[in-house]
Amino acid sequence: MSLVHPFPALTQLWVQPHVSIENVIPRSILGGSAPHLQDLRLWNVPFPALPELLLSTTNLVRLRYDLIAPPGYISPQAIVAGFSALTRLESLSITFLSPHHDLPERVIRITPPHLRTLLPALTHLHFRGFPEYMEGLVVRIDTPLLERTEITLFHQEVVDVSGLSKFIRRADKLTLLDRAEVTFESDRISVTLSQELLQEKVGPKTLRLHLNCPESGLQLSYLARFCASCLPTLSHFGSLHICVPFYYPWKDVMDDPDPQWLDLLRLFNTVQGLYLSKYVAPRAAQALSGPPAQRAMGVLPALETVSISGLKHLEPVKEAISEFADARRLSGHPVFIDDWDEPHY
Repeated sequence: MSLVHPFPALTQLWVQPHVSIENVIPRSILGGSAPHLQDLRLWNVPFPALPELLLSTTNLVRLRYDLIAPPGYISPQAIVAGFSALTRLESLSITFLSPHHDLPERVIRITPPHLRTLLPALTHLHFRGFPEYMEGLVVRIDTPLLERTEITLFHQEVVDVSGLSKFIRRADKLTLLDRAEVTFESDRISVTLSQELLQEKVGPKTLRLHLNCPESGLQLSYLARFCASCLPTLSHFGSLHICVPFYYPWKDVMDDPDPQWLDLLRLFNTVQGLYLSKYVAPRAAQALSGPPAQRAMGVLPALETVSISGLKHLEPVKEAISEFADARRLSGHPVFIDDWDEPHY
């Protein structure tokens, strides 16, 4: 069966080869038109002419263009041009195969468009790839009904994701997110933004950001730079959870405080509840017990509660966090310190 012929009644097309292929899908696939197609999923299949086909798929509900290798590259401008007819699209996934391929030079220079493309039915967005490409994509679309977003960014030294925060603010349901959870892992940092009332069960309104960074020694600075670029216009979080699994390659000792912890915490200036995993508590607590002017009000000025997992067994942490609590009490802004029954890691 040849897919170059028209299939006017086709509603679903999934293509996933068992081995990587270099040849691109021809422009003539499906006769260049698929008016009844509702579900299109392409994995590791180069199809640079995809935007042209999308102009005919006015009934498309789900679109996945995943594991993109260089032969299948489509610029953000071109793929968004193909979205103009997708008024019924609910789920969109765009992922790149590897961070080791270079993007064309033209992608790096993003010029915001005068008009954005509206995806009025989109509720789920999944992206994995280069920060520049992600920025080039989100500055060109509006998704007012977006509820679930998962973005994985390949590691880059310079991180500018200011367009992402503007994109989130244009998605009405994502402006309700008020709980931030930061999880350090061996090869990446994950930031999950959700609604506080749904913390026992992941709700539909969730934004997950995964920052690939295989060197653990660089993760804190990378996270601080990312948050400085993205969070200032989203700084309405009521709680901040910082978690580290037991296998994370940190020494479990009270080293000299890392000033980058303070740089990170200062970005969450509306947080009232701070929750620290027992494997990250020594470093965060040591940073908070720095100079009195910093630990009193310069960091986390709205803070009311610090909850630390296994606090009663962490004597150095208890001492450090007590110094912070004493300084806050003397400043007239006391904080309550308690034990946190954190999720299992």
